[in-house]
Amino acid sequence: MNLFISPFVNALFGFYYLTGNFGWSIIIVTILIKAILMPLVWPSMKNANKMRDLQPKLKKLQEKYKGKKEELAKAQMELYKQEGINPLSGCLPQILQIAVLLLFFSAFNNVSMLAEKKINIETMNKNLIPAFQLKSDFKFNVDFIGSDLTLTPAKIFNSGWTVALVLPMILLLGSAILQYLGSKVMMPSPKVDENITKKTENKEDDMMSAMRTQSLYMMPAMTLFIGWNFSLGILLYWFVNSLTMWLQQLIVNKFNK
Repeated sequence: MNLFISPFVNALFGFYYLTGNFGWSIIIVTILIKAILMPLVWPSMKNANKMRDLQPKLKKLQEKYKGKKEELAKAQMELYKQEGINPLSGCLPQILQIAVLLLFFSAFNNVSMLAEKKINIETMNKNLIPAFQLKSDFKFNVDFIGSDLTLTPAKIFNSGWTVALVLPMILLLGSAILQYLGSKVMMPSPKVDENITKKTENKEDDMMSAMRTQSLYMMPAMTLFIGWNFSLGILLYWFVNSLTMWLQQLIVNKFNK
């Protein structure tokens, strides 16, 4: 097992022992991950928030230095310096979120293999610290609110278990809504966006505004499409992660104001 994946597996088992429920273990590990990453993500989120509010000033510079790319770039960098903004740091939260999702996905798959009896207890114990190692009579319970966390919504739907689809649909729709709300928080206000596109003659501003609007709906749609074939455990992680990310953005907005 990968050195980076092993801590996630140990954390999942550690909180499973503590709570006796795999679902709650996933929730706690997700919140813990967000708390650990918070000192790294917070400055980047503040920068991204400032970049959003800086759009009117940037558009004024574009009008002032129209056709003068070198002078425009110099003026923009000076503005970033005055405002204390690093324009490249805003992507850090997204990169970290994707990296952690991939690591958690791999860790969850390893744990699921034990539940599905694709690997034995001896193999799993090689990757667990002594305190978390499994006994020979260990029975892994992957049920959470009446749903098997190792199954995907697609498998549940194809099996005809309509009642068991309640939790998957809540997680899928909830994640999509939270993705929408998270993107909405980070977008310029509609009035500011409209004023920018009206005051500038460059059609690129209209295109940028349209792209922001499209991404607002595209990400939730992709969440629904991709999530349909994800295990419920991954969807639970995705939902809690999206919820905490949205709350963090609201807090950053409040502090900036």
